[in-house]
Amino acid sequence: MTKTIGFIGYKGHALRLLKIFSGLEGWKVSYVFHPQKDIDVKQIGADLPSDVKTTRHFKDLLACDAVVIASPNLTHFSYLKELAASYRGYVFCEKPPVSSAEELEQLKDFPADFKKRLYFNFNMRSSWLYEQLKTLPQRFDLGEPVRASVIVGYGFAFKEAYLSSWRSKKEFHPSGVLETLGIHYLDLLSGILGRPDHPTCYVQKHSPNGEAMDTCHLTCILGGKCVLHLSCSYAIPFSNRVELHYTNGYIEFDNGDLNVFAPRDTFDAKGSFVRPPVKHHVSRQKEDLYLESLINSCRLFADHIVHGRHIDAEHFQQSVLSNQICLSVHETLISIK
Repeated sequence: MTKTIGFIGYKGHALRLLKIFSGLEGWKVSYVFHPQKDIDVKQIGADLPSDVKTTRHFKDLLACDAVVIASPNLTHFSYLKELAASYRGYVFCEKPPVSSAEELEQLKDFPADFKKRLYFNFNMRSSWLYEQLKTLPQRFDLGEPVRASVIVGYGFAFKEAYLSSWRSKKEFHPSGVLETLGIHYLDLLSGILGRPDHPTCYVQKHSPNGEAMDTCHLTCILGGKCVLHLSCSYAIPFSNRVELHYTNGYIEFDNGDLNVFAPRDTFDAKGSFVRPPVKHHVSRQKEDLYLESLINSCRLFADHIVHGRHIDAEHFQQSVLSNQICLSVHETLISIK
C-alpha cells in the first residue's frame, strides 16, 4: 500500500529531500505546502509527478502518512506544535529541532505519543563516517579518547545566493553557521564520544554579506574527558576534516580519505618518537558520503512507518541534547571583531 507524504519547504535542502522521498518505492509526495504563496509544482525542479498538489492550507498535510518539515529553522517549532496538537502520522523534521531555549523546554513536554512519531534528521548518524569512527578505535586498540577536532566549511557567505538565503539573516539564523552546519558534527561526535558539556563559543563575521555570523569556533568536553574543538564556517574554502586523538593512536578523516595511525610507541633508529604508521586506509567520494547518509536517514524514517515502529526515545533525547548545546553557547558567546 502506497504511503503519502506532505512537505513543508521546497527549495535548497528541502528539494534534495523531495527528490529522495519521491524516489522511494511505495511512497508518494501528495502535497507541498507554503503558508503565503501559491507554488507551481513544475518549477520546483524535482521531476515530481504531475499529480502532486501544492497547497496553502495546513490541514491538507494532516491527511498524509508523514509530514516533512524542511522550512527555515525559525519556523520548526510552530509547525511541530501544530502537528503535536492534531496529527496522528509521523514527522520528519530537519535539524535543529528548535531555535530557542524556551522552545526546547516546551518541546521536551510534548505528548509522549507524538515523540514516538517524531524523527529529527541528524543524518550523519546514518553515515559511513559514523560507523567508521565508532568501530575503529576498538578494532585498532587506540586507547582512551583525548582530543577531537573538526574544521568544516565552504564559501557560501561570499556568493550572491547567500544574500537571498534565510541563512544570511540573523532573525532567521540566530546561532549562525553553528545551527545549520556545525550542529551535524557536534551530534556526530557526541554520539560516539559522549555527552557534550561546558561549551564556549567564539563567533566571527568575515563576509560583508548578510547579518548572521558566518564563522563559529566551539569548544566543549565530550563524555567528561575528551576536548572537542569545532570550527565551522561559510567564509572559508571547502574543508571537511575530522581528527580523533587517543592515547595509543589517532584517526584522520579529510574530505573522504580516512587513515588510522598506531601505535603510540613508534620510534626511529635513535629511539625518538616518530609518527605511527598507517594501520588502516580507506577512501570515499565526499559527494557519495553526504548523499548516502541523507538517503539512509530518509529510508530509516520511512521504514519505521512501513513497519509501524516507534522512533526510539534515545533518538529524541540525543537530538534535544545537540540542540541544547548549540543554544546554550549564547550564554558564553564571544564575538571576535
